Amino acid sequence: MRRIEASVEIDAPIADVFTYASDGQRWEDGWEGVSNFRPTTEVTRGNGARYAYKARMAGNIETEIHEFGENVGWIGVATKGLPHRIQWVFAAIRDKTRLSYIQEYDLPWPVLGPILDSLLVRPGWQRILEHSLRNQRLHFKGPKTTKASEGK
Repeated sequence: MRRIEASVEIDAPIADVFTYASDGQRWEDGWEGVSNFRPTTEVTRGNGARYAYKARMAGNIETEIHEFGENVGWIGVATKGLPHRIQWVFAAIRDKTRLSYIQEYDLPWPVLGPILDSLLVRPGWQRILEHSLRNQRLHFKGPKTTKASEGK
């Protein structure tokens, strides 16, 4: 399997980052290249949850969540579409959070796959990954609401 990964440090507590990142309804907002996102099981968060979506670099996909740990992370395994495995890892660093995303994938073409991967697929997914993690960080840089400002 081929592997790409990236991390971002987010200026927010781990519980806040995890709550936001694990909300499947928000993935289409902050994750670049993902559209038509929808749950395909009654379970919509945690182990056994499945999501179908269209990924710019991979077409129609369905992913099932495994090893879900609150404020720790999860693994997503392809059940349909391009074979892949993703992992979200959360780590508290003082009052901040490090969010790491790891993606492993296979291309089904033995000879052409490595060429396509080095020229198009890997650079494209790396860009999407870096932009998407930046979006996660930027979500927490917006205006903060405090109890004092809520009443005004």
